[in-house]
Amino acid sequence: MRLGTLDGLIVLGYLVTVALIGFLVGRRQTGTESYFLGSRRIAWWLAGLSIIATETSAITFIGAPIQSLRGDWRYLQLALGAVLGRIVVAKLLIPAYYRGRVYTVYGYLEDRFGPRSKNSAALLFFVGRCLGSGVRLYAAAIALHVVVAVSFPTAILLVALVAVAYTVMGGIRSVIYTDALQGMLLLGGGLAALVCLLAEIDLDLGTLIDRLGAATTASGTAKLRVFDFGFDLGNGMSFVTGAIGSAFLTMAMMGTDQDMMQRALTCKDERSGARSMLFSAFLVLPIVALFLAVGSLLWLALGGDAGAAELAATIAGQAGETDPAKGFDYLFPWYVVQAMPVGIKGLVVAGICAAAMSSLDSAISALSSTAVTTLWQPYVQPGRDEGHYLRVSRWLSLFFALILAAIAFLVWGSRSVGSAKEGFGVLVLGLKVLTWIFPPLLGIFLVGVMTRRGSDRGNLLALLVAIAVVMVLEFWTRIFGSPEAPMAWTLNSVVGTVVAATVAAVFAGPQPEGEGH
Repeated sequence: MRLGTLDGLIVLGYLVTVALIGFLVGRRQTGTESYFLGSRRIAWWLAGLSIIATETSAITFIGAPIQSLRGDWRYLQLALGAVLGRIVVAKLLIPAYYRGRVYTVYGYLEDRFGPRSKNSAALLFFVGRCLGSGVRLYAAAIALHVVVAVSFPTAILLVALVAVAYTVMGGIRSVIYTDALQGMLLLGGGLAALVCLLAEIDLDLGTLIDRLGAATTASGTAKLRVFDFGFDLGNGMSFVTGAIGSAFLTMAMMGTDQDMMQRALTCKDERSGARSMLFSAFLVLPIVALFLAVGSLLWLALGGDAGAAELAATIAGQAGETDPAKGFDYLFPWYVVQAMPVGIKGLVVAGICAAAMSSLDSAISALSSTAVTTLWQPYVQPGRDEGHYLRVSRWLSLFFALILAAIAFLVWGSRSVGSAKEGFGVLVLGLKVLTWIFPPLLGIFLVGVMTRRGSDRGNLLALLVAIAVVMVLEFWTRIFGSPEAPMAWTLNSVVGTVVAATVAAVFAGPQPEGEGH
């Protein structure tokens, strides 16, 4: 089913508005500081909106409702950990970056330890961010494939081309302003879906909660799970493993991923940068709760487990999937197209597009800025004028957009990856790939900020050991033939951070130096 005329005009109007904003706010770029950091003049609340819009990608828009549709609200525990992680980043890491006046967070590592630490961290960032954002692009393509009735290749290329267009034009300033708009539109789309579902179900709040609370699984246990206080290292969604693991992953993502930290560095000083991070922390729980509520209401609207499973199998068949369980990844987009009224449908589709592009544009900008400042400027073409580096930045933005599209194609072609039978489809895959790279980086950064130890060569060993340990844990069942891993994947972040920090702290190193770059 295709969008009607009015819905199509709403989506088209959104795309035109985003492009226009990107062009207007990004004019007169004169150098890399304005292109990558907005001349450090971005308001803290605007940077905070951009942070939350980037994190709340199409993965959350599609994946979180499907998790709660299955009766599982325990993702809310991960959101609590995300709040704690942001607070630590705001109080500990952001002040260190501002004191160094760095363009990227990896410039701090060069000031503190040396070029090997900076270069290895930047290389890991390229790998981790390309993998993570490629999965996010794939998730967006799922939505567009269903709601706009375009092929997967067309959907992937469409999102990538629109996002790179305004990113190339205006740099980080365009990214932040468009992200703010897209974040509000994403929230509006979620609220619209909530209101439509409530109207369709037509139950008072008390009855609705009772209906959800009374649902049970086939074994007779409560289906609706919010908090799980059991202590089981193999259960990735218990309060201990989920919240702690999420806190470490959030510290790693917000503190060492240039994609996320770049916004906080656009503010005028460290106090404003910290405020932007704390503002995003304030918004995390309400947004996650909103999309989880949408999933629970969708479960009721579809007639419970049986209705959801039957529809998922039908949708999977129509999409050409051989595994009926994969249809769960399509349920919410399908509902948008089939059940929402005209006008509201266009708003939600625009929200899905916003979720996709607000994550992709920031990744393109961060990858480009890191490539220019850590590779091109010091090694390929040193000593050139700002105009040269600005032109290179724009070409690299296009290059990385193509890389992300290629990864999205690979994920799409791998039919067993991110299957909905894992729990909640692309949401799991999107989170897992981040635990492989960024927590070991966090261990190095923490040693640099909190201690006087650590060396340039020692950090290389620390990163290699930590990543090796995390990958062994991730692929434990395949390596050792064991039926299950020794601990849940959510704890990979804790292990990666602790191992890297421990190994790095063994080495004595130089004192932190003055100004960064």
